Formats: sequence, structure tokens, C-alpha cells
Amino acid sequence: MKINEVLDIYTGHLPNTISERRALIAVKHLRALGNKGIRNVAEAIQGYITKRNVSAGTINREVGVLQTALRYAFKRGNIDYLPVLQKLPSPPPRSQFLTEEDVAILLSETKDNPIMDRFVRIALMTGQRREAILTLRWDQVDFRANLIDFNDHTARLAHRMKGRGVVPMSTTLRAFLVGLGGVSGYVVSGTDKPTQLGQRWARLMKHTKFKITPHVLRHTVATQLAQKSVPMTQIARILGHKNSQITERVYAKFSPDFCKEAVEHLCV
Repeated sequence: MKINEVLDIYTGHLPNTISERRALIAVKHLRALGNKGIRNVAEAIQGYITKRNVSAGTINREVGVLQTALRYAFKRGNIDYLPVLQKLPSPPPRSQFLTEEDVAILLSETKDNPIMDRFVRIALMTGQRREAILTLRWDQVDFRANLIDFNDHTARLAHRMKGRGVVPMSTTLRAFLVGLGGVSGYVVSGTDKPTQLGQRWARLMKHTKFKITPHVLRHTVATQLAQKSVPMTQIARILGHKNSQITERVYAKFSPDFCKEAVEHLCV
């Protein structure tokens, strides 16, 4: 069986969600391996990496999609051989984040754009991933318990989604959401369909001169919390990390107390 056939089998079962549409983008690039047999794919990946000439993170996401497709075909009995694909060494954790001044500039540009304003404000007050915010429904907002559960338990393949947090509403966030007056549908779009962010975000970046992705808002939240000495375990819970080790690896260095006691023992 050829790689294209495996990709066809895989894409045929994907639901129409934001994360799965991103998988389809990876599949589009992986089609370059289409004429290769599955027993030769491990070797073909090396040439693919060279020709793609993109970051290690992008390569690893695409190889991950291909591995998932192969695993799916193997479980269905379409193939009798499951190759194990090697990824590139993980890139160092990104630490790009916005300052308070940057945030003020960003919000000044979203005030006349309701959808972008909702997205940016919710992102900066919850630290959640783009998809979790865009697919947030009003029935996930519990004003009685003062909590937002970003986990979509009704979604197909919900168990495969990246970690999402259950976030208490701050006074500011609660007031903002109450002001929106929504009772049904999606919070950001204000309709029964989640919105797309790509072109809107590109226009926003053009106006502000920033060169960042929406994920930087998540980094900003975690960094600000670390700078204010919020315990890593609490930051991890808000971000939806499975354990605080992931959080510490990226954000512990921003804490004012990071290794402070240790370096006091150093002297010359």
C-alpha cells in the first residue's frame, strides 16, 4: 500500500474540527511521499525533511500526523506492517511573551472588532489554547460555580485533544462575559458556528506590527503568573498541563525566586 492510500483512509474518518483541519494541512504536505510504499517510508522521511526546509517543530507535527495515519490503517487491518517514524530532536521551549505595554497596544486594536476582542481578552484572562477558546460554548460557562470548563466532553475524539483547563473566572472576566449576554452557541463567534481566526489574526498583526502567533497569548499568561510567584502547580492546572514538570521546564525561570537561594551560596 502507498502512503497516499493510507492518508486517504485516515482523512476519510476525520471530523470537521479546527484541530483536524490543521491535520489536513499536514496531510497536504505529506502527499509528497504519496508514491512511497509503507515499508520504505522511514527512509523517505529523511528526504522529506530536507526538502521541506521548515522548523523541527513543524516537521515533528507532520511526522506525528503520518504516524497517526499509519496507526489508524494498521488497527483497521488495511496494512499489516506498522513502521515507527523517528522525529527530530524537540526544539527548545519558546519563551516569547507580551509585556503589559504590548497587551495594551493589542487591545487598542481589537476594541472595534468584537470577535477578535472576545478572543484576545478571553485568551489573556484564561491562558487557553486557540482552539479551546474558539470552540468554547456558553454551556461550558458556569456562572453559579464561577468556572469555565474548556474541556469539550461532547466532542468526537475528545480524549485526543490537548490538555485544557478548568479556570475560575476572575471578577474582570466574569463581568466581561456577563456583558456579552450570551446564552447559547459559541462565545467568541456569537453564533452557532465557531469562527475562523487565520485572516482576522493576520490583519491584526499587520495593524499592530507584532509578529506573533495566537499561542503567544498563552505564553504571556503563564509568564505573567510565574513573574508574580504563582505556584507552578496552579499554573499547570490553569493551562491544562498533565503535570507541573512541563510547566516548570518552560516557565519556572520567570519566577522572581528562581534559584535565588541557590546562587546566594556562590562566591569567589
